[in-house]
Amino acid sequence: MKFAIFFILFIFLSVGHFAQEINIVSGSFKNLKDISEYNLVFDYSDLAVKDFENEEAYLQKTMLEKEQAKSGNARVFREEWFSDRAYRYEPRYIKAFNEYFKNEEIKVIKNQSDLPYSIKIHTTEIYPGYNNGFIRKSGNLEITISIYETENTENILFSANITDVECTYSGDKSTLEGFDFHQGERIAYGYWNLAKFFAKKMRRGIKYN
Repeated sequence: MKFAIFFILFIFLSVGHFAQEINIVSGSFKNLKDISEYNLVFDYSDLAVKDFENEEAYLQKTMLEKEQAKSGNARVFREEWFSDRAYRYEPRYIKAFNEYFKNEEIKVIKNQSDLPYSIKIHTTEIYPGYNNGFIRKSGNLEITISIYETENTENILFSANITDVECTYSGDKSTLEGFDFHQGERIAYGYWNLAKFFAKKMRRGIKYN
């Protein structure tokens, strides 16, 4: 009976409630009509972690908990917190964005600074979520996206804040739904969802502007 209750609760908390919202700060999608390739830049500066004073406060608290559970876990956790950006988050975003444009009408390439235009994905806040096998809560991202001339960063063609990006399974087959026990995997799903959401908005925005 207890197992059935836990299972039902686990499934309920695993269900995604996609509520991403985009607020255009400056520029317009119409400024992007003739651009087919972008240099892609990821920015984690001044990153906030929900419910903590700052990123370092979150890291210190979590490292203490990890180390109390098993010696050496704190070091592994801190290393993965930073390395997962290039290893998990960014590849997931790139793959989802480029796959959305199946005919390659628009494409992003990381660190391709010779391209005339750049997209910057600035992560301003992360909520990592959790999954202990019985109870799961999705993570969440807050993102600012800026599109500008690569050689003139002040010439911003488009800028928007995207909120409530849920870090939950969304069709990526690398991890089964509900089994994202690794924190990096949960957060990476947020970048997957962000890419699909923004690609869809971009396509529609360009088409109807």
